Amino acid sequence: MGKKLHNELDKQLDFEEILLDSLPNPIYYKDINGDFIRCNSRFSKLLDTSKENIIGKSAYDFFPISVVTRHKIIDANIMKTLKSNKDEVHFVKKSGEVRYYNLSKTVCLNQEGNVAGIICIMTDITQRITEKEFLIQQSKFAEMGEMIASIAHQWNEPLVELSAQVQRFELLHAMNKINENMMHDFVNDTMVQIKYMSNTLSDFRNFLKPSTVKKSFEIKKAIKEIFEIIGKQIFYLNINVSLEYKNVNEEIYIYGYENELKQVLLNIINNAKNKIIKIEKEKVFNPLIKIKVYQNERFNIIEISDNAGPIPEEIIGQLFEPFFTTKSEGTGLGLYMAKLIVEDKMSGKISVKNDVDNVIFSIKIPINKE
Repeated sequence: MGKKLHNELDKQLDFEEILLDSLPNPIYYKDINGDFIRCNSRFSKLLDTSKENIIGKSAYDFFPISVVTRHKIIDANIMKTLKSNKDEVHFVKKSGEVRYYNLSKTVCLNQEGNVAGIICIMTDITQRITEKEFLIQQSKFAEMGEMIASIAHQWNEPLVELSAQVQRFELLHAMNKINENMMHDFVNDTMVQIKYMSNTLSDFRNFLKPSTVKKSFEIKKAIKEIFEIIGKQIFYLNINVSLEYKNVNEEIYIYGYENELKQVLLNIINNAKNKIIKIEKEKVFNPLIKIKVYQNERFNIIEISDNAGPIPEEIIGQLFEPFFTTKSEGTGLGLYMAKLIVEDKMSGKISVKNDVDNVIFSIKIPINKE
């Protein structure tokens, strides 16, 4: 009888093994200590090793410390609350290829009903992420015209200064009044202007790079870097900018894709600027773009408003739809991409509303308490 039960158990385990290996998703089981106790062939293939080499080891043996530490906190919370959890992670294979996965985790209970560990099902979302990145980059290139105009404004002042310095140096040379100190001052003053122009190009180049992984970044610094690119242009257009940070004694950090969020903010600011330019042709007023950053219990919140009049009610509900635009040369991708970045990639929420003569865009990004 004992031998029969043993054979039946072996058959059941073999069947479960075959079933697990037939599934297209990487799957693994971990005990309450975080050690792998079972996995399928898809998971071992992902790690480029054998199942035998995985069992008994922990995630620290295969994944980056920062990712594992974060998920150790998530796992502890799952085993405490018995609630499932979904998360998005990236994995760099030995070949250097980056793959993106959705992780669906839930607890395993033993026969007594106690927590025995965690089971995780991984879903490869690399293609979906790649396609969205392509669209986001398309939208980003659509902003390049605005940014190049901003760089032209930024470079105008140092170019005038460089021209004046070169002409002055030429005059001193003709008068035979150049000495070593003058030469030193000329080189220093010239390099200051050149460095400024070089930094502008670096800011522009960094903006164009897609952010491939989520990270924590300081929102005040990100906004400052945006205005290092477009600030001069807004200044020359006599548009006032108000920056209000409610957490003055504590920096606000956002967990997400930094360059992509900068793209969202830049798109909204540029839209406000263009609306102001159009309204100024029709009436005289004091143009203002206001940016407010604050937190509540759940979200980091960024509000961007302008006072160039409300958006018509008949179109305000269509602003985030793909290819919807009120500009004759617009692509209709900017705000659609903003919605994709904020809501799909960063699990946040973006909305717009009229407030008398003001239009307020609100971006909410969940606070990453881990």
